[in-house]
Amino acid sequence: MKNIVIVGSGQLGSRHLQGVLKYNKEKLAVYVMDPSQDALEVSKERATEVDHNHELHFITNIQDYPKEAEVAIVATNSNVREMVTIDLLQRTKLKNLILEKVLFQEYEAYDRFTNEISKYEIKVFVNHPRRLTPAYLEIADQIKQIKGRSYFSIVGEFWDLGCNSLHMIDLFVFLSNSKLKSINTDGVDDTIIHSKRKGYVEFTGTITGIMENNDSFALSSFPGERGPLTLQIATTGNRWFIQEGGTKAFLHLGEENKYAVAQHDFFQEFQSNLTTQITNDLLENKECGLPSYEQAAHTHKIFIEALLKKYNAITNLNETKCPIT
Repeated sequence: MKNIVIVGSGQLGSRHLQGVLKYNKEKLAVYVMDPSQDALEVSKERATEVDHNHELHFITNIQDYPKEAEVAIVATNSNVREMVTIDLLQRTKLKNLILEKVLFQEYEAYDRFTNEISKYEIKVFVNHPRRLTPAYLEIADQIKQIKGRSYFSIVGEFWDLGCNSLHMIDLFVFLSNSKLKSINTDGVDDTIIHSKRKGYVEFTGTITGIMENNDSFALSSFPGERGPLTLQIATTGNRWFIQEGGTKAFLHLGEENKYAVAQHDFFQEFQSNLTTQITNDLLENKECGLPSYEQAAHTHKIFIEALLKKYNAITNLNETKCPIT
């Protein structure tokens, strides 16, 4: 029987658990680890919502990890992710590892972790799941056929610029088919907002950036009540407009049809279903559509360095860790 490990069993971890439990090709032994019994209760409850025949182990001690596992998912907060993941690597022989974002709060942690995983024969991915969305896959294919630069923008009200920007920037990296070159946080508001997660902060304002191929982007989060995101993608002869959050279609205006508005299906899967897809891909095909650690870490490092500089400028501190998750 193949083992699966999920570390962190709160809101996100419990959704990953549901996704693993929906895998039906074979019976799995699923280990859910969290030092908090209350967090484990969340996962226990959500496990009952899925009809399955897998073997479940809810554990609070790292001594109870299995000796080996096909897939591990680390869904803890960013402030403990490096330590928790290294503990897991030292105790369990893993074939595949999936990490949540923000990977790490400290710039130096990325190189430390790169050195750590080099000791093991393991594939490491980062959970930026917009790369699996059919509409974005379709748009990415279309952009590849277009010569010239692309511009990406997102506008919304208080959508957690610190917490969620990396998801959007990774999407732009994917659509651009290029690496991130630089980020500018001068447009971020000079106000620190305390996150709903204790010990973390949020930001409003605008983050801009540029890719190595000179594609560019802007992310804007206005103060106010939380609202849907509006995404625009512009290339030579093409415009795409997408509103994430409840919408079932996106709009495309293209030169080839004289910029008449064409409507296409848009659907984003819940994490619980995405994890089923990812589990299936890793167990059956040994690969998945998520970015590798190497790809994601390049983006995360640039982002963390830029936002930490802004955070220290606002607070007049000299912190080495950016308190986002």
